[in-house]
Amino acid sequence: MIFIELLLLLLIVGRQAFVFYHNRQLVARVGAMYPERETLAVEVAMTADVATGAYAPTDLLTAAAASPEFVEIISDTNEYLQNNKGAAADFNILKDISERRSEALDDEIQAQLATPLYLGLAGTFGGAILGLIPLFLALSDDKLTSPTVSQFLGGVLIAMIGSLFGLVFTLWGNQLLKVARARRDRQKNGYYTFLQKALLPKLNSDMQASMGSLKAVLDTFNQDFFGKIQTDFFSKISQLLPLVGKMTENIVIQKDFLDKLQSIGYTELANSTIRVFDRVEASAQTFEKFLGYQQALNQTLQRGTEAAGAIDQLLRRMTGVEEAARLLPTYLSKHDDSLNLVLRLLTEHQTTLKNVSDRMTQRLDAGIDKMDAQLDQNLVDLDAKTKEAHLRYQAWFQRLNADNVYQRIVEYLDPIKAIPAQQIKLNDLQEKQSRLVALALERLEQRLDAESATQRQLAAQVQILTEVVAYQSQPWHKRFSGFKPTGGAR
Repeated sequence: MIFIELLLLLLIVGRQAFVFYHNRQLVARVGAMYPERETLAVEVAMTADVATGAYAPTDLLTAAAASPEFVEIISDTNEYLQNNKGAAADFNILKDISERRSEALDDEIQAQLATPLYLGLAGTFGGAILGLIPLFLALSDDKLTSPTVSQFLGGVLIAMIGSLFGLVFTLWGNQLLKVARARRDRQKNGYYTFLQKALLPKLNSDMQASMGSLKAVLDTFNQDFFGKIQTDFFSKISQLLPLVGKMTENIVIQKDFLDKLQSIGYTELANSTIRVFDRVEASAQTFEKFLGYQQALNQTLQRGTEAAGAIDQLLRRMTGVEEAARLLPTYLSKHDDSLNLVLRLLTEHQTTLKNVSDRMTQRLDAGIDKMDAQLDQNLVDLDAKTKEAHLRYQAWFQRLNADNVYQRIVEYLDPIKAIPAQQIKLNDLQEKQSRLVALALERLEQRLDAESATQRQLAAQVQILTEVVAYQSQPWHKRFSGFKPTGGAR
């Protein structure tokens, strides 16, 4: 027991030391997450534009001897500056990039900082349990001695040592984390100050320079645009002069037409128009007769098309009848093969059902024989134990009559105390045998039900096969006329 207690103590303390060492490494990473402000710098690098792909100078952050976490922060920050080039940088976005990395590492430490304390509590419960077990056994046997008390005190000592180490490691880790957080916050504030003092003003000045260059480009564009307008305007006017001449000629032609119309007279023009409309009205009746003739011709053609379609359908039906008559011998041959196959399947099913019935009968007989043998054996054992107990009772009473009852009655009480226990065992054995018999009968009944269901399914299949045979036995003209068996066969 002492060896087990020492082994438990070493395991708990070793695990606590390992967790504390791991937590200390994480705390050191928290303290060294942000570098000193003097190691930070802003450098101009040629980077490719995301939209155009052209290379342009970009202000990027650099740090000497940075931690892995801060390297990721700088990488994300530089990527943001590269994608946001030409626009005003948002300090809140830069701060959010940094805070997410810091909080992720802080949450990882908080998740396992109290693990040594929990291991100490586990050691407390384990040591107390190991100490109480021998004490409880000693109290049940009325053998409470000094070694037992020593084992209990050893278990309590293990519990106290485990809790002490857990508490010390937890407090130590909290203190180290507090110092590391203070250092991290101080260096993080220095980093934010560097961003506000060195990076953001430079980005704003770059944005102002970009706006100035944009203004110069717009001024140059305006000058070139208006210069080209002034240069091209007179050339376009010279190109429009021929078009103006042609328009003048068209106006002269229209003026001559109006003069001739005036010389002829509007009354004569109106009379000519009326005569034209009269001739058109006379021709309308002829057009109506031609339209009626064309409609009648269309109806005749449509009726001829319908008659041709009906003749085509009739020919197709005759072709189908001829094809069915040609395939009739092949279909009858296949029908004979199907009948032979059905007969063979019925013969095989009959043989299978007979074999299943024989096996079930054999298994039932064997099971009943085993049950009878087991019951007979249990009855024989029960009878033998009853006779043995009767002989023991008789021998005890004879010895009581021969000896002094008042002196030895205490000695004979012990065997008598075992009689109820033996009787309880016999009763348990009999109940167990009853449960086994009931379970065997239940399984037998389930097996019979399953076989009955199988036989019903086979009978249904035989019925379906019979209906299929009856359907196939019908003349072919009844099957073509739409006759179907009642069993659902197709």
